[in-house]
Amino acid sequence: MTAHPIVLDSDPGIDDALALQYLLGTGLWDLKAYTSVGGNLPADVTYRNARALARAVRIDTDVPVHHGAGRPLSRLPYKAASDFHGPAGLGHEALPDSAAAHPAESSAQALLRLSRDYEGELTVCATGPLTNVAIALLEDPAFAHRVKRLVFMGGAAQVPGNVTPVAEFNIWTDPDAAEVVVSSGIPFTMVDLDASHRWLFGSADLAALEAAGAGTALAVRLLRVYMDAYRRHGGGDACPLHDPLAVGVCADESFITAAEGAVIVECASELTRGKTVFVPSAAERAYYTESPSLTARARSTGRVALGPGPRNFTKDFVATLPLWPAVG
Repeated sequence: MTAHPIVLDSDPGIDDALALQYLLGTGLWDLKAYTSVGGNLPADVTYRNARALARAVRIDTDVPVHHGAGRPLSRLPYKAASDFHGPAGLGHEALPDSAAAHPAESSAQALLRLSRDYEGELTVCATGPLTNVAIALLEDPAFAHRVKRLVFMGGAAQVPGNVTPVAEFNIWTDPDAAEVVVSSGIPFTMVDLDASHRWLFGSADLAALEAAGAGTALAVRLLRVYMDAYRRHGGGDACPLHDPLAVGVCADESFITAAEGAVIVECASELTRGKTVFVPSAAERAYYTESPSLTARARSTGRVALGPGPRNFTKDFVATLPLWPAVG
């Protein structure tokens, strides 16, 4: 089986950590770089977490970890998600840093180089704010046409947000970056709350991972913290698998039900900042006919998740995670 080149762009984050272990467990991908970005925590913290996770899953001698953008493109306020991920982003863990060298390239520079090295082949999976991807596009708009596919976790097409009534956290954190990306012509799939809130991980799933042995012990500890956070915030006894689902969709879209359409990100209004307006290509009526600029903008389309698909992602996640044991 040929492993395809991929970059995981991430802001670890508990579910980002799970996404990394899941990606490796699939055996489907040749991970060329692990690029960090500020999001769940500030950029210096997510970079440190990414390095520690690379060590924990035993890839730090082979896969470079790059430091991402230090702030969002916009000057909008920043909020860390420590309520869900813990004060340092990885629950109660204090994982040791990797001994690997610190690459000189930034995350955006690594994305650009790899898009040239693997033109037409490279998949980019972004599980945090889209700042790094936007910077790459602003520096070289042709990046959009060299990448085979971008799959990102973010947005809410037809459901409420999770950080405001209308916005999902990753998009809300840097809406300007998201708008740069989805308007660029890059072939994208948006894995949003419409789908990720439907693939839940519960107590029976946790017991199955616990029974899998020492290789999933770190994931089990992280998931306990994550599940407790959702319980405190009214989510019941299960947590969504946001970021792992995006990784899953990179290989198999049957985990979601998707439709083609434009995504337009609200950047100007504080009330609706980060809202992702989905304009389906198959709509029976024409939208924005009196606005030439919006009509033109709606021609930049991608794939958007509107719900879960026929293949059970939670089952696949539980079966796949033990295939790449972690230490720590």
